[in-house]
Amino acid sequence: MGDKAHAHPGAAGGVPAAGHPSAVRNVVLVGPSGSGKTTLVEALALTAGAVNRAGRVEDGATVSDYDEIEQRRRRSVQLSLVPVAWDGCKINLLDTPGYADFVGELRAGLRAADAALFVVSAAQDAASVAATTRAAWEECALAGTPRAIVVTHLDTARTSFDDMTRICAEAFGGEDPDAVLPLYLPVLGPEGADGHAPLTGLTGLLSGRILDYSSGERAERPPAPDQEEPLRAARDRLIEGIIAESEDESLMDRYLDGEDIDVATLIADLERAVARGSFHPVLTAAPAAEGARQGIGTVELLELITRGFPTPLERTPPTVTTPSGTPRPAPVCDPGGPLVAEVVKTASDPYVGRVSLVRVFSGTLRPDDSVHLCGHGLDATGHAPRPCHEAEIRVGALTSPFGRRQHALDRCVAGDLACVARLGEAETGDTLSPAGDPVLIEPWSTPDPLLPLAVRAHGKADEDKLSQGLARLVAEDPTLRLEQNPDTGQVVLWCLGEAHQEVALERLRTATASRSTRNRTACRCARRSPGRPPGADATSNSRAGTASSRSARSRWSRCRRARASSSSTRSSAVRCRVSSFPRWRRACGPRPPGGWPPGTPWSTCASRCWTARRTRWTPRTPPSRPPARSRCARPPPTPASSSWNRCAR
Repeated sequence: MGDKAHAHPGAAGGVPAAGHPSAVRNVVLVGPSGSGKTTLVEALALTAGAVNRAGRVEDGATVSDYDEIEQRRRRSVQLSLVPVAWDGCKINLLDTPGYADFVGELRAGLRAADAALFVVSAAQDAASVAATTRAAWEECALAGTPRAIVVTHLDTARTSFDDMTRICAEAFGGEDPDAVLPLYLPVLGPEGADGHAPLTGLTGLLSGRILDYSSGERAERPPAPDQEEPLRAARDRLIEGIIAESEDESLMDRYLDGEDIDVATLIADLERAVARGSFHPVLTAAPAAEGARQGIGTVELLELITRGFPTPLERTPPTVTTPSGTPRPAPVCDPGGPLVAEVVKTASDPYVGRVSLVRVFSGTLRPDDSVHLCGHGLDATGHAPRPCHEAEIRVGALTSPFGRRQHALDRCVAGDLACVARLGEAETGDTLSPAGDPVLIEPWSTPDPLLPLAVRAHGKADEDKLSQGLARLVAEDPTLRLEQNPDTGQVVLWCLGEAHQEVALERLRTATASRSTRNRTACRCARRSPGRPPGADATSNSRAGTASSRSARSRWSRCRRARASSSSTRSSAVRCRVSSFPRWRRACGPRPPGGWPPGTPWSTCASRCWTARRTRWTPRTPPSRPPARSRCARPPPTPASSSWNRCAR
C-alpha cells in the first residue's frame, strides 16, 4: 500500500464528479487545535493536483480556511469541504476545527464522513493529545468508523516518532495496543545545532524500501545495512498485528511455521482490517518543500484512503423515522432508490444567500427537484424537541465547494456531498426526502451551551435586523441556543465558550450590519466596543432608552460629523479646524494672524478637556512620530455644559 512511484495529479482547480458510490471516499480530519489538519489538507490537495501551490495558515491562503474570521484568527472555526481526485476516486476531505468550543462542527463532520483521520502533533504532550481527541475517538468506535492516525511536526526540535506512537497506542489502543501500529517509519536528516532534524523520507515496513523525498521528488532505494535490523523488528510486529486481525485463521499457523507471507496477502488483510475498524495504522506526513509537487507521506496517505477506507456502500445508515416518530427501514446507499439526504452545515453567503451542505444517503439529488424538507430543533430550554417544521421546496443549483469557489454539478449521487443554494428555510440537521413519502433522520447529539450572553440592538431601527440575524445564527449552528429571560426581558444567546461567543457575535455583526451590543448585566466579560463613546454601546441596567442615553448618542453623532469633516488628513492623529469650535477658540487663546495652519493638531489639547478627563479618553497619536505639541496657552475651563461636540475626537 502506498508503493506508487508517481502521483496522478488532476487538473489544477478542477472538482471531480462522482458517478457511483463506490468511487467516493468521505474522510474527516480530527485533532486538537494546532496539530496541522488544515496544512495536511493543503498538502493532500497539492499532491492530488487540485491546487498549483500550497498555501500557509500564517498567510491566510489555505483552501479550507477561506472565511475572514479564520484568516484573522489563523485557525479553523467551521467545517469546510475540499474534494480531490486520486486513482479514479473522489475524496471529500472534511476539515474540522480543533478548538473545543466548536465541537458542533466536529459532530457534523463525523455525520458526513465514512472514515476519520486523527491528526496529532509530535510537538504536543501526551496529556493534550489524549484529552482533546479521546472523546471523538470513542464516538467513532461506537459507530464502527474506520480510523487512522497521522503524526505531524516531526521536523520540530526534540520530537520522537516512537514516543508519539507509544502515546497513541496507550490512548487509543485500549486493551489491544497492537491494534495501533505504524506502516511507515520516518527518515530524518542530520540534526542541526538547535536540535532540528528535517524529515527527508519514509521507510515502508511491508515493502522494505525507503521512499526518499530529499530531492523534491519521490524516489525509492533499498535501506542501508545499519537500517535493516530496526526495520526487521518493526516489520515483524506489524505483520503479527495484521495477522491477528485477519479473517484467515490459517494465516497465523503459516507464519509461526516460518513461512514467508506474500506482501499482497498482507496488504489485502490490512485493507480489510482497516475497513472494519479493528486496526488503526499510524502514518506520518509533512508539507511539500518549496518548489516540490508532493508532500512527504501524502502519496501513501491517499493510497490508504482509496484502498483501505470503506466506500459509502459499506457504511451503516442512520436511523430514519417518519415526522410523527414511526420507525422506518434504514435507507440503502443506492443512486436509484428514494431520496434521503441530510443538511450537515448551513452558511450564509452575502451574494447567494443561505447555502446548505447536503450529504446524500440514498437516491440522487438533482436541480429543480421537488423535495420535502423536514426538521426539528430545540425549544427555549434546549432539551425538549419542538414540533417539526415541514415544507415542500424546489432544489436550486447544485455546486461542489472548493474554498470560496463553487463548481456546478448536474447531480449528486448517494454517498456524495454537494452544496444547495436557497434551500428554503433549511437548517442544520434537516432532512430532504421525496415529496410524497417524507422521512426524518435522527439528529446527531450536541452538547448543551453553558455560557449566556445578553444581546440587544443599539437602537429601535436595528431590532428587526438583530432578530433576523439571531434566528439565522441558531439555524446555522445547532450548539447555539436563543431564549428570552422572563424575569429581565433580555434576549439571551447561549454559547459553548468564549471563543464560540466571539465568533457568533462577529458573524452577527457582519450578517446584520447593525450595531448590536452586549449587555453587561448578563455577561461579566463584556467590554466596551471600540470606536464608540463610553455609555453609548452598553448599559449597566435596563434603562437603555432613557434621556441621558439618548443624549449621549446624539452628542456622539455630532462628534462623528466633526470627525468626518477632518477625515482628509493623512495623520492617524485626530485633527480638527478651530473655526468650527468657537468655545475652543476662547480657551486656547487668540487666533493667530492669517488663521491656523491647515492640519493643526488639537489631539493633545482635546485630551485636557473636562469631558475627556472624566471619561478617561486618550487620543490616538501616530505611532511613527511623537505627539504634536499643544498650542494652548492655558488649560481649558471645565464648564458643566461640556459635551462631546467640543471634543476633537
